[in-house]
Amino acid sequence: MHYHISIADVEQHFIQLTYTISHLHQDSINLQLPAWRPGRYELQNFAKNVRLFEITDGSGNPVYYRKITKDRWQVNTKGLKTIYVSYQYYAHQPDAGACEVNEHYLYINPVHCCMYVEGRMDEPYTLSFELPEDYRIASQMEQTGMHQLSAPNFDYLVDSPLFASNCLEHHQFNVAETTIHIWFQGSHTFDVNRLMDDTKAYALAQIRVFGDLPCKDYHFLYLMHDMPARHGVEHLDSTVISLGQLADQTHEEFYQDVLAISSHELFHLWNIKRIRPEEMLPYDFTKENYSTLGYVYEGVTTYYGDLMLLQSGVWSWEQYAASFSSDLKRHIDNPGRFNYSVAASSWDTWLDGYVQGVSGRKVSIYIEGMIAAAIADITIISNSNGKYSLHNVMQDLYQKYYKHGRGYSEVIYRELLEYYSGVSFNRYFEDFIWGKGKLLSGLEEALLLVGCVLNTNKHGYLILEKRTKLSEVEQLAFNKWTTLQN
Repeated sequence: MHYHISIADVEQHFIQLTYTISHLHQDSINLQLPAWRPGRYELQNFAKNVRLFEITDGSGNPVYYRKITKDRWQVNTKGLKTIYVSYQYYAHQPDAGACEVNEHYLYINPVHCCMYVEGRMDEPYTLSFELPEDYRIASQMEQTGMHQLSAPNFDYLVDSPLFASNCLEHHQFNVAETTIHIWFQGSHTFDVNRLMDDTKAYALAQIRVFGDLPCKDYHFLYLMHDMPARHGVEHLDSTVISLGQLADQTHEEFYQDVLAISSHELFHLWNIKRIRPEEMLPYDFTKENYSTLGYVYEGVTTYYGDLMLLQSGVWSWEQYAASFSSDLKRHIDNPGRFNYSVAASSWDTWLDGYVQGVSGRKVSIYIEGMIAAAIADITIISNSNGKYSLHNVMQDLYQKYYKHGRGYSEVIYRELLEYYSGVSFNRYFEDFIWGKGKLLSGLEEALLLVGCVLNTNKHGYLILEKRTKLSEVEQLAFNKWTTLQN
């Protein structure tokens, strides 16, 4: 399996792809372009960006094919050993999960524009690029030569975004046995040494949760914009984070926001890229992969993204509380919390999870899932007298499930919560996961156990605060919740 990729038209934002498929032996094959991308659980119809599609044999003769779904082609390969699938792809969406080509750089998420042959997803892929000589490539894929990459299979290929340009900025440092790469495409004003120090601190905290960092190299691919932007997408051994400062942000506020989204995306290295619901192991790229567990794969990750900044010492308690309060405002401002559960909203991300949709119809698996994770964590800490926390649950999902090739279910997640807390989670799942409108009361009850309350500020919004005087039990629970412990 080989792809040759070039820039077809900079002004109109098209890239040219030629997919070479060899070792053919059957009379027909099915080609599939993914219908969605991991990290965004909705159908996305990438095929709408394909034009000038044609298939030829080794002599340049046309090969008969017919389209059998919106993104699936059946090809007559009788008597053929090799075919060449040629097409152009429209690449003009410079967020963290798409593709862009312009006069400055080439940016590709292969899941948008690369195909697989049904039944041959496990075969290795090689890629060659027709680029200016001074262009470098940043990607988690192995670089096998000048402008050449390889991936061990289709899943790895389409989970490997790349930047290519002559102005890439690169920094690297080691965390444990892993090399962390930081790439910038576009100008920035960060203190890179500070960014690397902070990244190392929260990365070490996350490693402490799971026990190890499961890749030799990890790449932060930062796509910097002059316009406001904030979007991150996780990948197996990398993340793309698209950023641009808001007009009302100070530089320091922007920097702290960068840390928040970066910590979130790194936590996904374990939670969803490796720890996956049973329904998503393996991914099915042809249709929806329904799951009600978004409160784990996105909600728990949202909770831990900030918590790791706090527990690593990168953030102060005041910074953490301010971020928590900001998320709480989003929860309160959404009337959907009275109308739809977080579990049902997870299922419906495939329907309207990433657009406004009908007012008040649903909730966010990120925000409501974050609150639910906080309740679960504090419940475990309080009922185990500080012996355990949600860390133990996540480590078990990683060590005992992912590492044994197993996905998890709600039953498994619940059993782990109950095991480490020693109490029933009946009310938790009935009221906070499948129930509606009860998360806030559950959070207030939980926060009391760690000496915290929700107060109303001068603008009328609820804010997280630590009480002035805590009992010994509350102080111990607070310490367990907010500091990194063995």
